[in-house]
Amino acid sequence: MKKGAILLLACTLLLSACGANSEKEVKPASSTKETVTQNNSIDVEKFSPKLEVTEANGQVTMKYSLHNGNTIPANFSFSSSQIVDFTIKDESGQVVYQSSKDMMYAQVLTNITIPEGKTQVWEEKVNFVNKKLPYGNYEITANFVSTKVNDEDLNGGIKLVSQPFSYHQSSAVNEEDSKIIVSGENGQYAVKGMYISDKDTIYYSVEDGHNNLIDETKLPIKMKSGTVNLIDFNVNIPKEVLPSNGTVTLEIYEKGNDDQILKSMSITLQQFK
Repeated sequence: MKKGAILLLACTLLLSACGANSEKEVKPASSTKETVTQNNSIDVEKFSPKLEVTEANGQVTMKYSLHNGNTIPANFSFSSSQIVDFTIKDESGQVVYQSSKDMMYAQVLTNITIPEGKTQVWEEKVNFVNKKLPYGNYEITANFVSTKVNDEDLNGGIKLVSQPFSYHQSSAVNEEDSKIIVSGENGQYAVKGMYISDKDTIYYSVEDGHNNLIDETKLPIKMKSGTVNLIDFNVNIPKEVLPSNGTVTLEIYEKGNDDQILKSMSITLQQFK
C-alpha cells in the first residue's frame, strides 16, 4: 500500500515538472515574434537628405542624395515617376523654376528601394542661359516627394534641404579642375574660386590683346590646402585704359626656376564692342 502511494506521488511530481517546462518553452516564441515586429519598423529620423549645387557656364547641376540609416531596406512609394521636387528662388523669393511645373512625369505609381546603410542620388540640371535668368544670388530647395515608406505614411517626415548659390557673369575651368568665377563690369571685377597648383608662388596679369592693363602680380591666396589654392580678390582697372573694342583677359600662371611660364589659365573678364 505504501509503495503504491509513493509511486503515485512520484508520477504526480513528474507530470507537474513537465507541465512547468512546457509553459517556459512557450514564452520565448512570443518574445521572438515581438522582436521581429519591432525590427520591421522604420525610423524616419534615420534618413539623411543632402543637396549639392554646382554651376559652370550657366549650367546648374542639382544633386539630391538620401541615406538610409535604418537596419532594414526602405521601400518608398510615389504617386508618379517624380522622386525629387527642386525649387529655385531668386533674391526676392520669386520661384523661377520648379521641377513639378517645368518637367513632365509619367502618372504611374512608382516604387524605389534604398538598402539598409546605403545612399541613393538623383540629379537634375537647369540651364540658366536658356531660361534667360539674370546674374545674382539664388536658393534651391529639394523635396523628397514620397508618400509612404514600407507601407507607412511619411507625412512629410523627411525634411526639406536648401542651399544658396551665386550665378556669376563668367567662369572658367581648366584640365586640372581649377575653377575661377568672375563678376563685375567696366573695370571693377571680383575674382574667386580655386586654382590647383603645388607652387608656393602663383602670378596673374591682365591684358586686352594689345596692352598689359595690369603687369605681373603675385596672386593673393586666401587659403592653401595641399594643391588647392582658394582665391578671393578684386581686379580694378581705370576706365580710361579699357578698350573700346576687345576682350579684357585675366591670365593666371606659374613660372619655373628659369622664369619661364610652365602653365597658365585664361579667364575672360569682359568683352567690349
